Amino acid sequence: MESLKCLLRTTKNKFIDMKKFICFWFALMPLSVCAQSLEELCKQRVDREETQGIAVAVIEEGKSKFISYGNSNVEKHEPVTSKTLFEIGSITKTFTCSVLSYLVQKNELALNDAAQKHLPSSISLPEKNGKSIMLLHLATQHSGLSRMPGNFSPVDQSNPYIDYTEKELTAYLNNCELKHEPGTTYEYSNLGMGLLGFILTQVKNKPYSELIKEFILSPLGMNQTFISGQTNSKLLATGYRETTPVKAWTWNNQSVLTGAGGIVSNAEDMLKFLIAQLNSDNSALTAAFKEARKEKGGAGDTAMQIGLGWHIRKHKYVWHNGGTGGFRSFVGFDPVKKRGIVILTNSTTGADDLGFHWLDESSPLKEIKKPISLDPAALKEYEGVYEINPTFKIIISAKGKDIFLQATSQPQVSIYAEEPDHFFLKVVEAKVHFKRDANNKIEKLVLYQNGAVVEGKKVN
Repeated sequence: MESLKCLLRTTKNKFIDMKKFICFWFALMPLSVCAQSLEELCKQRVDREETQGIAVAVIEEGKSKFISYGNSNVEKHEPVTSKTLFEIGSITKTFTCSVLSYLVQKNELALNDAAQKHLPSSISLPEKNGKSIMLLHLATQHSGLSRMPGNFSPVDQSNPYIDYTEKELTAYLNNCELKHEPGTTYEYSNLGMGLLGFILTQVKNKPYSELIKEFILSPLGMNQTFISGQTNSKLLATGYRETTPVKAWTWNNQSVLTGAGGIVSNAEDMLKFLIAQLNSDNSALTAAFKEARKEKGGAGDTAMQIGLGWHIRKHKYVWHNGGTGGFRSFVGFDPVKKRGIVILTNSTTGADDLGFHWLDESSPLKEIKKPISLDPAALKEYEGVYEINPTFKIIISAKGKDIFLQATSQPQVSIYAEEPDHFFLKVVEAKVHFKRDANNKIEKLVLYQNGAVVEGKKVN
């Protein structure tokens, strides 16, 4: 989900969410007390190398507060501030659905409209069992479309969405099959939400950047929010894949999946967006926001529901997260108690647990570990190929003081020592322990995640 995040997999060509093992993807108190605790937790995330920088905004009891720590660019020693711009990834989906909800309020669209009705004649959407995709299905992740289009093949994997245009979208939609009958099954789809954004541009005959500016950014005074690649602001943070700087993801007016994850913003503007969700005036925009957070269906878990774009946890906490090649983001709020939080990081390690915990004390914080350094010669001992099964292997490699893990068909990721033979990952909550034989030689590794344990014998 962003909403459900996948293991041993980082985000090269998708947005972050949490699903399936071996698929790489929480008391209300006075603001002063909670904010102080929050400051310490934010500092810890940077000091223990979870992220290079973090920017947080909270609203509670009518009072707001910003917390910033770390660097927006490590090499230049530029500090993070409340104005630092971050890629917000899939939180963009809540903007897309807010525009949809607003146009529904103005009777320009209906949630039960067939998506096909608003597409160019060159595109023919698939059906299943005689059922067609409605706008509601796209907004609630019940379209039956796959997570990503099958012809998604970026020229530049480090900037994956810029060259996916209407031509590619048309070719895929005209020849694809739905995984599920529309309206029956929750399955998170960047394709579906990107398609919804594209439909809105067709309805209003405007680029996505102008749509969100007209209906959301300008009314809320969010003048520090843009489409990634469409601003030259020096305030844009550098994203990091663990400790390695990565290229920014960029989008242009020909990119058709922008509505799934193309926005960059900062803590100040995202707080304005958050406060607007808690408004109680009689404006059409407020009505649209309220409608968007109403529960429309299940979201793959009995404790999770989905509205228009937004997920709702325990029927109380409205939230979404996001991730790109070098950024993670979280926004969550309690519309009854009128309190909420925004968290932005410039790394592939997010802080969803921190956001959920601030909203609901009973939700646990993950353990934040400080890695130790091992001698490069000691790291070389762990190198090799470890077979989980005949078709799935893990390769461990070391370079200098760094050590890496790469699973079959997955990107290489860093692992970190907490003690000799015991390592952990940062991109997901997982551990790798190496086991030795009677001669003190490494003979296998054991991977732990989400209560599951798998072993791999060293075969090379």
